[in-house]
Amino acid sequence: MKNIKYLLVLFFFSLSLVSCEDLEVENENDPDADTVLSNASDVEGVASGLFNTWYMATGEYDGPALAMWVMADVGTCSWGNAGMRDLSSEPREAFDNTTTYSYASISNNFYVSMYSVLTSSNAVLNQTINNELEIEIDGEDVTDRVSAMAYFVQGLSLAYLGLVYDQAYIVTHETEDITAVGLSSYTDLVAEGISSLDKCIALCEAGSFTFDDDYIPLTNDLDQDGLKALASSYAARILSMAPRNSTENAEVDWTSVYNYASDGISTDFEPIADDVTWYNLFHTYANYSGWGRTDMRIVSMMDPSMPDQWPDGGFDDLPDPVTEYTDGVDNRIVDNFEYLDYNSFYESRGTYHFSCYRFAGRDEYLSTWTEPMPEFLVAENDLLKAEAAMHLGDYSEAAEIINAGTRVTNGGLDEISATEADVDDAIFHERMVELFCTSMGLEYFTMRKDDLHQEGTMLHFPIPGEQLDANDIDYYTFGGTTGVAGVDYSDGTGSWK
Repeated sequence: MKNIKYLLVLFFFSLSLVSCEDLEVENENDPDADTVLSNASDVEGVASGLFNTWYMATGEYDGPALAMWVMADVGTCSWGNAGMRDLSSEPREAFDNTTTYSYASISNNFYVSMYSVLTSSNAVLNQTINNELEIEIDGEDVTDRVSAMAYFVQGLSLAYLGLVYDQAYIVTHETEDITAVGLSSYTDLVAEGISSLDKCIALCEAGSFTFDDDYIPLTNDLDQDGLKALASSYAARILSMAPRNSTENAEVDWTSVYNYASDGISTDFEPIADDVTWYNLFHTYANYSGWGRTDMRIVSMMDPSMPDQWPDGGFDDLPDPVTEYTDGVDNRIVDNFEYLDYNSFYESRGTYHFSCYRFAGRDEYLSTWTEPMPEFLVAENDLLKAEAAMHLGDYSEAAEIINAGTRVTNGGLDEISATEADVDDAIFHERMVELFCTSMGLEYFTMRKDDLHQEGTMLHFPIPGEQLDANDIDYYTFGGTTGVAGVDYSDGTGSWK
């Protein structure tokens, strides 16, 4: 089929990247994965790099992270870099999905990266699962460890294709004929990703193993229980964040979200940067001096005396910033954010980009480049559990989780009552403030599922233009008034503006 031919090229390319030096392939269009990964050490080597490849793609400068951040009106930046100016323009316009667009890479790079790491995950599982190859390193059988990591990243790759794009291809180690694969919807991609995470969890429950820093550099080594908890948390996040609107959000399997979150992480998941192979450029450019700032909407959420949009009179119309803990003001505006008495953006590009605050929570990372990088906080897992409890009608448990969490301990805010409205508002507030600039797309996905994006904001990316051309698929895009209102772009009915 024409619409899968690019994946065949990518399949060979990805295998060639992880192959041994003396690899011989007679037909480049039909690579032999058994030959590429014939040695146990080869398979282990590929498996150990899987999460790094996935993680680096989520924080890539030329990826969707920065674009999603400004589309969500959580961060703000008028610079053209990474499509930020175009995708945060007001009113919103359709995304330029042509191959000639200056920032086409923000969509294409992530798409290619997900299939690259997916191909590598599939190649590993082809050996350990399909071919039943036992992986022995220094006399130790590490087959379960290798398979668990491959299932974990296979699941993340498929699910994040479903979170970011409207459709893509589902290809796993169980795919018998790659040429017969057609496009699948984002809901099917998410479901397939969850299935892979479940297989990872099952291996963790049955086995006993530990991952060293070659897999993921952490303060404490990750063992099978830790990976099970992490996979469970990601499953909860993915199910919660997949909906494109409030109607789909109400139809989520919230019992599954609750169960996954209940089995989730109890310590923050923060890979340690080394500024060589582990770093996060989303964290860098969203917060570096002269680049991204905190949108006034978030500033106003923390300090209600501040306007939620830049005022016509500029700084003359702003109240003095709070400099100490104040009743009714979120403590984190003092602890984690920095007030600035100037703007570095061009007025001609729209004063709606202006803000008087930046996020200072990554300043230590921006100083040393070797700090832990928050990817999945316990606070997020708690919010997922509270959200699921709310949707299941247990407002008391949801309020209890929130009142024991960061809203009170970090924000210094009053405890909430056990009502749906209070719980819902508190969850949203914590996702915008406590989880600010952690993992790619969190705020964007949250705004999407609650119908809160500005009118015309695209709710997912189309298949990148380069891939459309390669696979002979007709051009299409989303945003502005292009696509289906409320499904492909925000209809503005619930927009905060």
